[in-house]
Amino acid sequence: MKRVWTDSPIIKHISHLLPSPNQILNNELNSISNQDLIESIEPFNELAAYYAQMAIKHLDLNQQHHPLLNIYTLSGEKNGLDIFLGDDAIEQIFHSICEYLQLQYEQQQTKDNSFENYQLRIFWLTDNDCSDILPILDLLLNLSQQTGLLIDLHHADSDPIQLANAQQTFNTHITNQTKKLSIIYDETIDLYDSKILEQIPVEPFDIIFSSNQLQGNQDLINSLVDLRRLLVHNGLLLLLELVHVPLYFDLIFCFFDQWWSSSDDNNRALNNIQQWVILLEQIEGFHIIESTTNQNESTFIISQKTISKEILQRLDERKNQLWLIFIKDDNNSFGHILSSLLPYSNIRIFDIRHSTLDIICFGISVLLTTYKQVSVIFAWQLDQKLLNENNDDDLALKQNEELIYGTLSRIFQIIKKSSPYFYPFVYVLTDHVQFNNNSNLNITASPFIGLGRSLITEYERNRLKLIDRQTSLNNESIFIL
Repeated sequence: MKRVWTDSPIIKHISHLLPSPNQILNNELNSISNQDLIESIEPFNELAAYYAQMAIKHLDLNQQHHPLLNIYTLSGEKNGLDIFLGDDAIEQIFHSICEYLQLQYEQQQTKDNSFENYQLRIFWLTDNDCSDILPILDLLLNLSQQTGLLIDLHHADSDPIQLANAQQTFNTHITNQTKKLSIIYDETIDLYDSKILEQIPVEPFDIIFSSNQLQGNQDLINSLVDLRRLLVHNGLLLLLELVHVPLYFDLIFCFFDQWWSSSDDNNRALNNIQQWVILLEQIEGFHIIESTTNQNESTFIISQKTISKEILQRLDERKNQLWLIFIKDDNNSFGHILSSLLPYSNIRIFDIRHSTLDIICFGISVLLTTYKQVSVIFAWQLDQKLLNENNDDDLALKQNEELIYGTLSRIFQIIKKSSPYFYPFVYVLTDHVQFNNNSNLNITASPFIGLGRSLITEYERNRLKLIDRQTSLNNESIFIL
């Protein structure tokens, strides 16, 4: 079986080629423990200087005492948390991921030539200085240039000033670079606001990176569930969080409410590695969870979302998705085989023999308001021959016009009238309808393709696709898209 592309290519997500947490950590990423106070002296001195500098700035000093400010200097533009959440580990993690994908590309070249039609979608959630991300951008740019991979980096920051600064910095950095790397800037995403998170599509990212965003979260379980909902199956969740730290940290962060446990003011709110693992196991959906501690007492927790169909069907993000399949419903039909392959528990079938327009209109209207994301596979045209038992071309054309054409048009009318927040993905399947020199053409159904192409221009962009099933002269099955 092969595919012949006669239209814009379908973009394929690359999550199935991502490395496992074990493969990431085993790629020259050392776990360094920093239990001794002696090893913490250098970062502690830098942090002490930082807070001393802050204190002096608020004193009413005359000009002759201003040189005091110059005594306390920090390297770079780091803030207090940046000193302890080192950037090297982040760069090493992404270097491992990019290196692994590069290897996959080299192995895939013999199969489908390149990654040109693949897309990597990254959600970056951090309050760190935007300059910290530049080494990661360089890694992604190099990966895209070497492989042709499309990369979308979704950069979220609730501070509009920091976000504007990041946009200016990134645009300057990637000027005249590959057009295959695009950056989306978002200041609306808030892990603590479920209503905002509801406005994000289901499972839109392959990798989510979060740096110190969950510390002190009073509803940590739900926040982790929200992050899992944003991940496609086999996607990676990368969390960089402080864990067990020296006692003198209490002197530094004691005035922050988030530093202390809400249930016991004498205990820190920090989770240790075991607690993070237990939390991620508790919410289900992650089949591999690994961690590594860097030299500054922050820990990388790397989790990979499961690919198990049985587990995925139990998750909220899958329960909120629905597939509508318009097909002849029996054990030997194409629709029955197709529905068995979908990793979703919510599937509704409209049988071509028993479904009326009233049933369809009412059903779709209700389902669009019940589920967050609906996908439609319209394949009634595949069963046209079953309706045309007398091999009467006029009868076949009439049935197409009244039943198949009318139903497809009504589906789009209902969707337009309902105006859902996320418009359904619609896949229209046909049989020997699109012209191909290597196969027989079913000319009686050609107007159906004309209807489909007209709907493409009026429907939401990239949400309607025509797929034609054909058999070539040498009996090889192909799909024309």
